[in-house]
Amino acid sequence: MDRIVFALSLVLFTNLDASAGLVSRYFKKVPLSEAHTTSGISSERELPERVKVLVWNIKKTQEAAWEKEFKTFSQGRELFLLQEAYPNELFNRTLASFPDFRWDMGISFRYKLYNNLPTGTMIGSRVEPTELLIKHTPDREPATDTPKAMTLGKYPLKNSNKELLVINVHGINFTTFGSFKRNMIQAEEEISKHEGPIFIAGDFNTRTKARMRYLFNLMQKHKLTEVKFKNAHQRMVAKFTNNVLDHGFVRGLDVKNAEVLGLARGSDHKPMVLEISVQEEN
Repeated sequence: MDRIVFALSLVLFTNLDASAGLVSRYFKKVPLSEAHTTSGISSERELPERVKVLVWNIKKTQEAAWEKEFKTFSQGRELFLLQEAYPNELFNRTLASFPDFRWDMGISFRYKLYNNLPTGTMIGSRVEPTELLIKHTPDREPATDTPKAMTLGKYPLKNSNKELLVINVHGINFTTFGSFKRNMIQAEEEISKHEGPIFIAGDFNTRTKARMRYLFNLMQKHKLTEVKFKNAHQRMVAKFTNNVLDHGFVRGLDVKNAEVLGLARGSDHKPMVLEISVQEEN
């Protein structure tokens, strides 16, 4: 599949008419009204006081080590933020081994040559969200003419009268700074009106200094702080610029045991794990 995207990228800059034909052949756009799928059944009414989280761009399960590593890294977790989720047979079989979870997927697009299988961002939780929202980027990736999907959910927390807002980001990539800004504003819209704790994470595709600067300024504006990961240097970086792509930010939460699992081989991105808990009010 990545070879298809690469080939289209080459065609795009040499023959726009041919590119349009290839895009329509390989990729199926999904209306926002059809971009949310749900599987599994949640087992708990509230997230625990301390929530163990896994954040990972799984590269559509393409690497041989993915299934074994996912099962290993997922033990004891209550919350998952996955980018490039891809519900093929392997993916579905793996998720089925976690029977107490609900999985909410925001579909970016479907692959026509692969039985219309979708890809996008997914949140997995032991708790059913009180609200679930999918947003498509206003702009499109040039090679595929498809959007990125952002998945957002609100979850009740044990011993708290406030809900946790979770935002799973796979940022728009091969486009202008303006398109990245418009993508991040979509997250800002929800952050600005939420009064409870917030966790936002994923693959932001911050491949330029301008994107990095805008993202961190935006988080600071809304009083979100960066998650400091152990082994942070092992996160995925952009080619040519070496800017880090994967991030996590919190507001109203304490963070413990945040780590990048640098020995993982199940994707080109390394998994990020952490524990979050609601801060005590002064």
